[in-house]
Amino acid sequence: MPHRVAERLRPVRNHPWLGFAAGLGVFAAGFSLRYAAGATLGSVPFITLFPAILVAALLGGLRAGLFVALLSFFSGWYYFLPPAGSWAIRDGDKLGILIFFWIAAGIQLYVIEALNRAVDGLSTERDRAGVLFRELQHRVANNMSFIASLLRLQRKQVEARPERALSVFDQAQARLETMARIHRRLYDPQSADLPLPAYFEGLVKDILDAAGAKNIVCVVEVAPAKFDLSRLVTVSLLVNELVTNAVKHGLAGRDSGTVSVRLEHEAQNYVLAVEDNGKGMAEEPAASSASFGLTIIRSLAGQLGGEVSWSASGGTTARVTFPARLAPA
Repeated sequence: MPHRVAERLRPVRNHPWLGFAAGLGVFAAGFSLRYAAGATLGSVPFITLFPAILVAALLGGLRAGLFVALLSFFSGWYYFLPPAGSWAIRDGDKLGILIFFWIAAGIQLYVIEALNRAVDGLSTERDRAGVLFRELQHRVANNMSFIASLLRLQRKQVEARPERALSVFDQAQARLETMARIHRRLYDPQSADLPLPAYFEGLVKDILDAAGAKNIVCVVEVAPAKFDLSRLVTVSLLVNELVTNAVKHGLAGRDSGTVSVRLEHEAQNYVLAVEDNGKGMAEEPAASSASFGLTIIRSLAGQLGGEVSWSASGGTTARVTFPARLAPA
């Protein structure tokens, strides 16, 4: 039950002055009650002041609780420890009472602060889980549309060349499995805060393992960048297509090779470049090229608001340039 109370009071702690005000109110009531009791509570001079510390810490946080604790300590010392109206300490018992006050107040403040921190942490995780869930719903809807588009395009391939039906379905299966791996990686709590370079290294390793490219070395260089989940999914799918294309076509017929993946920040744009050291291509693919892989690459680049270009110099380099920030719709 205490954690539920602390969670409900969390919005109040965003306004510490409310904690100060409530703590001072309870302190005034406790002080008045203790003052009216007089010598009746002479052996426990601070007993009615501890609730004020508790309320202030719950409502205002550690600072408000500490402020009211100091106020309670000095007022209780001056008014309720004999001789009243004096700061004098004439025996060890009075010193012991003052020390006990800080032990009791310190325990109170420590417990309440630990409770507040735990509640804040749980609330933050719950909020983050809610955001991830909504983002997941959005991405699932978008990905279903993307998959439907892929299947429509691949249906046309089958209609044009029925003998390639099995190959087309194998490609579709591979792409769906890649999307599943990307989502598992993105929504895994253990990798949620993974730095982008480490994320890309793991992603590329998954792509090469899935392609069975055991002797391909991949170099990943990623500049500091921050993408929301939606753009990160699109960039991940784009990396998958470009790296797979480099392995299947640029390094075709070779036992080994190198693929480099770079993400750079140029002016107001990001540039994603995937380069292989294969045989290179004869010419840049035409914009009207009907290649299924190239169609997907252009579609993904378009989702990022960018463009893709190719060049050949001792290998093939695909560059996707897209804005660092999407223009408002």
